[in-house]
Amino acid sequence: MEYRVLGPVGLWRDGRLTSIVGQKQRTLLAVLVLHANHVVSHDRLLTALWGVEIPVSGRKLLQNHVWSLRRSLADPGRLTGTPAGYCLQIPPSASDLDVFTAETDAARKALAAGDAQQAADRLRGALALWRGTALAGTRDELQLTDGAALEERRVAAFGDRIEADLALGRHDDLIGELRRLVVDYPLQERLRGQLMLALHRSGRTAEALEEYRLGCRHLREEFGLEPGADISRLHQAILAADPHDAMSTCGQAATAPGTAAASRPVPRQLPPHVSRFTGRVDSLRLLDSLLGGAENGHAATISVIAGTAGVGKTALATYWAHSVADRFPDGQLFLNLHGYSHGERVAPGQALQQLLLGLGVAREAIPHLEDERVGLYRTLVADKHMLIVLDNAATPQQVRPLLPGSPHCKVVITSRDSLRGLAVTHDVHTFALGMLTAAEAKAFLMAQLGAERLGAHAGELARLCGGLPLALRLASAHLHYQPELRIQDFMARLREENPLSALEIDEDPGVGVRATFELSYRALPDMPRRAFRLLGHAPGPDIDLDAVAVLVDATPAEARKAVDVLVNAHLVHRVGARLAMHDLLRVYARDRSAVEDSERERRTALTDLLSWFIHSSGSAVAHVSPGSKRLDPGIPLPRNGKRRFTRHDDALAWLETERETLVASIGFAASAGWPGLAWRLAHTLTRFFYSQDYIDDWITTHEVALSAARGLDDNKAENLILCDLAYAYLFAGQYAKYLSHQRCSLQLCRSAGDESGEASALQHLGYGLLRTGELAAAIEAFTQALAKHRGIADLDGEMESTYRLACAYLRAGRTTDAADLLNKCISHFRKAGKRYDEAYASIYLADAHGWLGDFSSAVERALDALRVGRELRNSRLEADALSTVGRWHRKSGRLDDALACQRRALSIVENLSTRELECEILLDLGDTFLAMGERRDALESYKAALVISRGLKGSHLEGLALRGIGDVDHSGGNSERAAAYWRKALDILSSMHVPEAEVVAAKLRGIAGTRGE
Repeated sequence: MEYRVLGPVGLWRDGRLTSIVGQKQRTLLAVLVLHANHVVSHDRLLTALWGVEIPVSGRKLLQNHVWSLRRSLADPGRLTGTPAGYCLQIPPSASDLDVFTAETDAARKALAAGDAQQAADRLRGALALWRGTALAGTRDELQLTDGAALEERRVAAFGDRIEADLALGRHDDLIGELRRLVVDYPLQERLRGQLMLALHRSGRTAEALEEYRLGCRHLREEFGLEPGADISRLHQAILAADPHDAMSTCGQAATAPGTAAASRPVPRQLPPHVSRFTGRVDSLRLLDSLLGGAENGHAATISVIAGTAGVGKTALATYWAHSVADRFPDGQLFLNLHGYSHGERVAPGQALQQLLLGLGVAREAIPHLEDERVGLYRTLVADKHMLIVLDNAATPQQVRPLLPGSPHCKVVITSRDSLRGLAVTHDVHTFALGMLTAAEAKAFLMAQLGAERLGAHAGELARLCGGLPLALRLASAHLHYQPELRIQDFMARLREENPLSALEIDEDPGVGVRATFELSYRALPDMPRRAFRLLGHAPGPDIDLDAVAVLVDATPAEARKAVDVLVNAHLVHRVGARLAMHDLLRVYARDRSAVEDSERERRTALTDLLSWFIHSSGSAVAHVSPGSKRLDPGIPLPRNGKRRFTRHDDALAWLETERETLVASIGFAASAGWPGLAWRLAHTLTRFFYSQDYIDDWITTHEVALSAARGLDDNKAENLILCDLAYAYLFAGQYAKYLSHQRCSLQLCRSAGDESGEASALQHLGYGLLRTGELAAAIEAFTQALAKHRGIADLDGEMESTYRLACAYLRAGRTTDAADLLNKCISHFRKAGKRYDEAYASIYLADAHGWLGDFSSAVERALDALRVGRELRNSRLEADALSTVGRWHRKSGRLDDALACQRRALSIVENLSTRELECEILLDLGDTFLAMGERRDALESYKAALVISRGLKGSHLEGLALRGIGDVDHSGGNSERAAAYWRKALDILSSMHVPEAEVVAAKLRGIAGTRGE
């Protein structure tokens, strides 16, 4: 097995390329190879595969990708999982990167020993391993970071190889190659210096000097910089007709302008050492362990310490930095980025200026443009062993320009944000700093006040402070400077009063956060004050301007003006186009609201907000899922109306943006006394959760909504939510819960004499029975539902039942009957504008045409569905349609087209939560591989389907997977083992009365006939 990352990422086994399906699979392989024989954390892999948009079920999807990659390996046991992450064990020289590294290291040793011939030969062999751009085929973010780092190593190898060739006197042969390299890498002064040397030694001194002039002009015009010291010395040596003196330094890095190495002091910028620091042993050990990456020169090691305000992030970073300062002889830089403070956030350009000043660059020599500052900063820290602490960062964008390119630097960042986006572009280890443990908090107080003063009260005082270091420090200050204050009395104040008030220090208002907030709040005009107070109650992590206008009962212009005032006063902050409030500020806002707003005012504002969410969500879902049945909200529009949409994309974008807030609003409404609003909002969002595969959100919100509906004793509401929640369980593979909820719904409807509800409940029950393979029971349920819908003249319901009955007929082998019903359904759905339902009916009609032998019509109908899926941006529908196209391509003999469709379908569905559909696609893919004679790939697909099907519990798909494995054995001549698998398959399929059981039975009879049994 050979692992390749120096070009398109891939695997070679037995002299042939092993297909790695999908960009995420290639990205996963690349990251594991880059960190071969080391555990790569789950967080690192998740961000590598999805960036900042990690799905809720990301950990499960990562497991699926790892499983898929493992089956591509000759020895699957080499890819192992641990509680911390995954590790790919690669033998020496099994990856092109490992060979490249070993050869370049050996070549440099040979060059240093004076063996230029060996160095040149080894470097040529190492560079021949490159087959294109590093990490090609992976996600763009990985190529921009790790790929770019590999390209730097490639360029360095070119420089070393040319240095060896120059030592061998091959000047004339190198000129053409060097000219190309200088054009490709105009800022690589080493390459330009080598070109000058080759030209001069070939008797072309004038051209060598001209090359120097061109390089100087490029640096001055593009960056305002002067050439480095090494190339300048080479220039002087050539002018003096003695380039040999500069030979040893022509490849070294240039010294940046405005920096005199001899006079530049070593920066020591760390704040004062933290006295009496206690606890955080695990965090300190973790930071110590991360030093290895910087010292071994593999990559710049970046650590992010994330956590809430007052949790001690800066104290930890400062204490640790002092403890390891001696391991960074070139100095320590410290910069407060003011990401979360009363002052202005430090912009990257300003931050770079401060860092450059700390590195000894004269103020007048600092470039004006940010990109130029970045280049100069990274030049100065190249090859230095420095510790850089970036305190109080706000966003990845604020930090990225400040990260050095040097592999010897250690960067520690503190932030209230996890800065997950940083992990997309850099190799980052992030850990969250939580509250102190009970023991740590007690030890902290002991260190501050002493055991004699605390007595037996340390544990209780630590508990009252919640383990928050800032609160503990404030409590310690109160007790230390008031020796007459009894600890019991102080703890009583913390219990009985607002703890923010109890912890404030009157004589130092800058320490107490309440006083700071109070000054800002009192300076506000009336409208911004009211907006601030009500925003403290708003559910969700953030809110948009339209929702603010509803909450404060203002026009959008008035709301915008109020928000601008709050932003300028640092009482709210912008997150893109949305607004958010720090947790401590939210507490303070609620405190002010309790004083200044009446209960009626608060409830009116929040009722309007929740009603606006319901009506606006309904408007958006109407575009995302056109033609679907929607319940009249049954509540009046708020005075600001609702958000209206004209395009599918705008509606979907709004729902995606508001999703976290909408989910939070359901729980908030249920717990704060609005159960009717809670279940209505949940029901409104059902089709959105379904169309975008947000199964976890669907289940969470609807379980809350079901309790709310039952608390109202509202049978209709309970029935609606029962049905919604049942489908969420269905798509999560929990069939038993689905059937239980639908039977409960059916009983409710029958008890209430609700014939329409009963018809719908029968239809839904039949659908679950169809999914579990109970065809006879499903057909009976659909037939009853159809009769009920006809009896009450519900045409839409009648056609939905007809559609489901057609699906059951198709599964039962009544293909002609199914096709007739599906054609009627498609005509109705098309007239009603139900494009999604029309598309799925087309998929089933495609199967009907196929089973009747009309393969071209089957493909045509499936392509119709595919077009709709892409127009609606519905990944599940797109994957299902692609798989169907592939199925009928296979049946018509177009095996390559079939394989392409099914691989694409699999790559889509791997990012969804629909395990059943993934299982079905894997079964189809296995059939295609088997038809192509690729028995090993077919077996892996069937086994993958088997694992998923067993997790579904009660699905007939397990039987189909076992049948497939038996087919592989039979095709390989192992009839005895094939029969064993087919018998297991027959047991499952027969128990569910699935038609495929007869197919398997026929296979077994065939084997028995050949044996004469």
